[in-house]
Amino acid sequence: MPTLQAVVQQKLPPELRIGSRLATGQGLIDAVKKQWKPHLFILNYFRVDSLPRPPFTRELTNKPPRSKYYETFLCTCVFIFAILLVRCVDYLLTSRKLRVLPRSATWLQFCILTIPFTVCVLDFPVKNYAIFSLTFNAICVAVYLGCRLHKRLTQGASSTPPDLEAGAQTDAAFIKALENGQQAPVDAETKQITRPPPPYNDLLAIYRSIVYISTAVCIFARDQPCWNNDFSKTHSFGTGLMDVGIGCFVVCIGSLGPTASRRIDSVDRSQTLRKAALQSVILTACGLVKTISVAVIIAAKKIQYDAAWAEYGVHWNAFYSLAVARGLGATLELLALPRWLPPLGAALISAVCHEALLAGGLAQLVLAPGQQQSHNRSNPIGQNREGLASIPGLITLYFCGLQLGRWLKPAEAAPGRLLALMAAAAAVRPLTMASDGFWLLPESRRLMNPAYCAWLLAFSCFFLCGVWLVLAAGERLRLDGDSTAFVHEGTGQTRLTPIHLQQVDSAGLLYFLVSNLLTGLFNLIIIWLVPNRESLDGAPCFVIVLSYTMVTFSVSRLATRWFTFRDLQTALMRRFWRA
Repeated sequence: MPTLQAVVQQKLPPELRIGSRLATGQGLIDAVKKQWKPHLFILNYFRVDSLPRPPFTRELTNKPPRSKYYETFLCTCVFIFAILLVRCVDYLLTSRKLRVLPRSATWLQFCILTIPFTVCVLDFPVKNYAIFSLTFNAICVAVYLGCRLHKRLTQGASSTPPDLEAGAQTDAAFIKALENGQQAPVDAETKQITRPPPPYNDLLAIYRSIVYISTAVCIFARDQPCWNNDFSKTHSFGTGLMDVGIGCFVVCIGSLGPTASRRIDSVDRSQTLRKAALQSVILTACGLVKTISVAVIIAAKKIQYDAAWAEYGVHWNAFYSLAVARGLGATLELLALPRWLPPLGAALISAVCHEALLAGGLAQLVLAPGQQQSHNRSNPIGQNREGLASIPGLITLYFCGLQLGRWLKPAEAAPGRLLALMAAAAAVRPLTMASDGFWLLPESRRLMNPAYCAWLLAFSCFFLCGVWLVLAAGERLRLDGDSTAFVHEGTGQTRLTPIHLQQVDSAGLLYFLVSNLLTGLFNLIIIWLVPNRESLDGAPCFVIVLSYTMVTFSVSRLATRWFTFRDLQTALMRRFWRA
């Protein structure tokens, strides 16, 4: 009787032969891989490491690149499906006539949104983040389908969707009132025309809040023994989860540009430029505080500063990059961007010019391939060459965010253009690998080159499309007696954004600053209490990271009662114009 392997080999095509005999054992496996390799060739572009052109290959012997292109997308999916799970939990509570207080709803949503992502980026309690992510997403979909079935059986398919277009036409109505001869309202102190605020954008609000939460978790968890090193920042080339941080912040700034949600005719350029300059000054002040504090810590030799010079430079940090993106981006948007040119076209022009500069020798000057020690750090420009060389990339990402802001207006948001843009941006990766890095360098966070910007754009479009689909699906679970889990505290309006994400978004930059301060404080306490940090691996490490996220949210919420950067900006603007 023939064996099972002989029967299987009889069905195999001639390609799976070794010489004149059929492949067996490991040879059979290799033959199958060889046969399927052409079919998986496109997928391999996103799996294997992308090697840059010489002379950068000399650097790869000590610090090889780490390619986690699609893994970043997979890890972020837990946030998307957690939002769907929040809507399902709210539906179950409302259908049972259980009214949850806003504070309780906030902490319930904190657990649903934060814990799965924390599990994903740590080695405890799950080692394989991919299996956990897929399992969690499947559970969320199953719960959603169960809720849909329950609603259809008990209450029918009818629902009362919120007025998503409320306030979407406020800007147009304001312009029409001025054209009809009505007098515009004027602020008594600043003597400036008071325009209606732009409509609330749930998609961008969720995007911003998720960026804040994920950044806060990662900057603290990376110092802990249970951190998954696959998500750490890369050295020169590569793609990791923490590499998307600064790029996503710049995209957020661009999505809030002056013309992102308003018509250009209704924008007061002088007032807007003053506001952008003031915001840049505030961000620069935050950067100076961080630079001085790091210098003091290093001088006192209390702790060793973990950030290397190769990340941004000797004095440069993320706040300076954000200040440049806000000030220079808004200036170019209002004074240099033609009306006929879309922001995406301006981003493409900036990317081409940046790649030309990098290919002309700027990349070799910044990355210093083959050098074990830092050279040309003798002057301020050389000391901060990473931050200065990334300025064109900041402008590229700013215009990309501006384009997303224009496409995602509350009354006009549609995923079709986002999907097309995501496919076009993701296609840059195969082009990079097909050229072997000779005419297009692979992704580099230090350079913020066009390949990195394309990766960030694909990541942002993927996340926004996922959130759009989840919000549309969640609206089918809305009930007339909805709970306070989605009600804004200030206006009382029901929104699509969960209340926990609304609170994180309202704190904004303050949440990010608090997370940075608490990261240093928690590390000092851990070093003082437990000198051997490796002994905290496992459950204690997970509890510490989760406690840190809880304290960060609590402190930021408490601080917003007395201070917000928006109030500081308003006070400074009034003082500036009164003077």
